[in-house]
Amino acid sequence: MCTFATKLLTNPTIKMKKLYLLLFVASLSMTAMAQEKFELGKPNNDAYRYLDEYMPLKDYIDYSKYPNFKLGAGTTVSNYLTNNSVVQKLTNKNFTETVAGNAMKMASCVDGNGTMNFTTVRNYVNTATNAGISVYGHTLAWHSQQPKGWLLKLLADKPDPDAGEVYAQVASKDFRTNKTLGWKANESEFGFTTKFDATNGLTVTSTKSYQYQVQFVAWENIILEKGKTYKMTFTIKGSKSGRVSGRLGDWNGGANVSANFTSEWKDVEISVKPTMESNFLLLQVPNYVGDVSIKSIKIEGNKPAKMIPLTKKEMHDTLVYAMDKWIKGMMTACGGKVKGWDLVNEAISGEGNDGSGNYPLQHSENYNPNGNPNATWDVGGDAFYWQDYMGDLEYVRQACRLARKYGPEDIKLFINDYNLESDWDDNKKVKSLVNWIKKWEADGVTKIDGIGTQMHISCFESASILNNIKSHITKMFQVMASSGKLCRVSELDMGYVRGTNRWGSSVKTTQLTETEHKRMADFYEWIIKEYFRIIPPEQQWGICQWCTTDAPTNSGWRGGEPVGIWDLNYYRKHVYAGFVRGLNGGEPTTGIDVVKANETIDSSKGIYNLNGMRMQATSLDELPSGLYIVNGKKVFK
Repeated sequence: MCTFATKLLTNPTIKMKKLYLLLFVASLSMTAMAQEKFELGKPNNDAYRYLDEYMPLKDYIDYSKYPNFKLGAGTTVSNYLTNNSVVQKLTNKNFTETVAGNAMKMASCVDGNGTMNFTTVRNYVNTATNAGISVYGHTLAWHSQQPKGWLLKLLADKPDPDAGEVYAQVASKDFRTNKTLGWKANESEFGFTTKFDATNGLTVTSTKSYQYQVQFVAWENIILEKGKTYKMTFTIKGSKSGRVSGRLGDWNGGANVSANFTSEWKDVEISVKPTMESNFLLLQVPNYVGDVSIKSIKIEGNKPAKMIPLTKKEMHDTLVYAMDKWIKGMMTACGGKVKGWDLVNEAISGEGNDGSGNYPLQHSENYNPNGNPNATWDVGGDAFYWQDYMGDLEYVRQACRLARKYGPEDIKLFINDYNLESDWDDNKKVKSLVNWIKKWEADGVTKIDGIGTQMHISCFESASILNNIKSHITKMFQVMASSGKLCRVSELDMGYVRGTNRWGSSVKTTQLTETEHKRMADFYEWIIKEYFRIIPPEQQWGICQWCTTDAPTNSGWRGGEPVGIWDLNYYRKHVYAGFVRGLNGGEPTTGIDVVKANETIDSSKGIYNLNGMRMQATSLDELPSGLYIVNGKKVFK
């Protein structure tokens, strides 16, 4: 707080209840000593000093006009949970809503054996809500980042009860043809390499001797019967005698394995008793310098003499059980505090025809119920398409039913997808999404509350390209508004493309000019204003900025691109000013006005705190001293 404001607040006349209100027309000019780095523009650059004068972003929201609007931030939960971290303070001060980038996805909470761990979720939800920030849930039913091993195991063929058992091979991996590994330790740090060839299979060359650090996941998704004894056979040799050791299980435990080898090819047999059903094989080469080659590994034991597939009803019921367990666990962990959810994420394909002129849903490439050769693409991770097994209508309806069963009474459920602003097909995807919502709701029971548009977009140097994109963003908002559903921009971020190629490569942050930064700010401003212009207040949920800072060069998401509101050092960019102008409806005026409270303050439209929550009080007289929002203006009592 600046010295001037402090003096006014401590004036004895205020303490004597002769009320004075400090009316903040838009922003406070604060001394650099009182400001965090994320409240400042780039240091030692006069072109960024104007950014120092702005208030936190959420303070520019006019809640008298937009009472339901939430300003969200995509959040790396581990960084947010670091107490008093820059990420935590930046998020709490500038946003009214936080969205976990990955921590609330299924694979982050459910392992390959169906064991669920919601500790991080509980800590995140409680930390954010205790700070006055709401949490938006992302996501309940998606095809990516799934505990694929567990889900496929549930759908595996079942033993024929009339066929008995037989001793046979139950699993194997030949490294001469299957040239894959899972996780492995840092090769350069621990002095080892891995390679494959058609003769020796996998060869690990270790140049330094370590107790256990030369390690890697040799084999994943090994489905075995817990507690049953199996024979594991390594076809293995080394440049000299040695030993491989490790674990059959997961990162939390499992059954130890150890196999000695010589300089000759040998089939080395060991006995192993799994402690879980879905396993990986973690191998280490302890205290060894030289080469170790593994042609193959096989596992033998008693298994059913004949397996038969589950019926379609059994598959359906099994996945309803899995979905029930997952959604119940998540909703219980959130304790009723998470009111908005991406019920279904990225369901709509970007090609094909559902028979009604709209895009069909995404499916795995091998799913081909109608002989349709069109393949879909996956965004990464362990893909498992619920709709492959449960059907296009049923999986959404079941997810909706369970979310409403276990979630809070006032839960709001969204369908979230990307490319809804698509200019190349005249917004066909958002039109298809609205059509699918009608199909899902046709049972008279299912209710979808809202539509989320991700908006991972780019600003273009070409005016003609940019104007075309803008026109289709407008159309997208119009289609969303016409649906009558709540409307949310769910994952907004932006790159920059030079030239006249609609599909040109994005410019890296280090190459971007000041003029280009400011053009991006202008585009953000336009998007926010367009949202406010088209989406009726009663249908507004809000806008979530997916990347608060620019992406590091090694990021898996838009690496090295200028996608943030802040730079990598957490200083405000010109884009910050674009957000301010968009939220404020234009450039805010600056300064402090002192207003006597003898005059009537009209609070008929409500009194709000800075997080956008409407207060129960109908008059400022009923509230303690503090900063409030009345008629879109910030008022000190």
